[in-house]
Amino acid sequence: MRLGDLLKKASKYLSERNVEDPSLEAGLLLSWLIKKDISYIYANPDIILDEENEKKYFSLVERRGRHEPYAYITGECGFLDYTFYVDPNVLIPRSDTELLAQGALYALGQDPKYFDQEMFRLKNKSTYRVLDIGTGSGCLAVSIAKGHDSVLVDAVDISENALNVAQKNAKRYGVENRITFIHADFLDKSIVLPGNYDLIVSNPPYIPLNEMPCLMESVRNYEPAVALAAGSDGLIFYREIAERTSSLLSKSGILLVECGYNQGQKVSEIFSDRGFSTLLLKDLSGINRVVAATTK
Repeated sequence: MRLGDLLKKASKYLSERNVEDPSLEAGLLLSWLIKKDISYIYANPDIILDEENEKKYFSLVERRGRHEPYAYITGECGFLDYTFYVDPNVLIPRSDTELLAQGALYALGQDPKYFDQEMFRLKNKSTYRVLDIGTGSGCLAVSIAKGHDSVLVDAVDISENALNVAQKNAKRYGVENRITFIHADFLDKSIVLPGNYDLIVSNPPYIPLNEMPCLMESVRNYEPAVALAAGSDGLIFYREIAERTSSLLSKSGILLVECGYNQGQKVSEIFSDRGFSTLLLKDLSGINRVVAATTK
């Protein structure tokens, strides 16, 4: 079948199943399968796809029609300048979380992108120790390690399967020797971490339990609930992080956490009530997405 006809058929199939932007999704799947840029497909609609790849393509389209996320179908997701391996054991990295990674790199001395606050910049050191709470795919830990050669990261997650994914990504980018992966439940107060971290980052679960049924089908039915749900108000992890951070951060250390679209002020207050100076960082949509905190 011609590429143009394949796209039309796939777009119609996805549209009938209420997949958002079906034409784009159909094009992206075909582009990924045949390893050609989507612009090539649009420019060459009369090229014939062989029968074997045609069957593979419609198998992919059927999966997307069941609202399985594109990232799980292809096994990869872009984040900053990297492409991470992902599977259903980990939350799919979001563009919102790039602000958290950029804030961390700013704290480590990179040029500012979204803010310029000297208070949230670490002093020069030969080695920086970083803690990533709830590492998931490892997108934060790996991006930070890749972005700064003097960083050593401890990456914690409750899921061994998630840590396996994170380790694959660390090896993919050659930073596995600078990241220590720790299998632990951060909410378990008996867990002992080394402490004296210069920087702590976390994109913790923050969806209130009563909002879980309202999530998009592709999130609700496919992404790990343990990486999403966070008690009755979605703030349980922030309270625990705020309680334990004083014993984990170095004297002039910095903390950065991502939060939900309507949680910024509440999360900021959780840390300010513990004596931290805080700063709210807005994402590209103008939403308070990251809380930076320090005791400097």
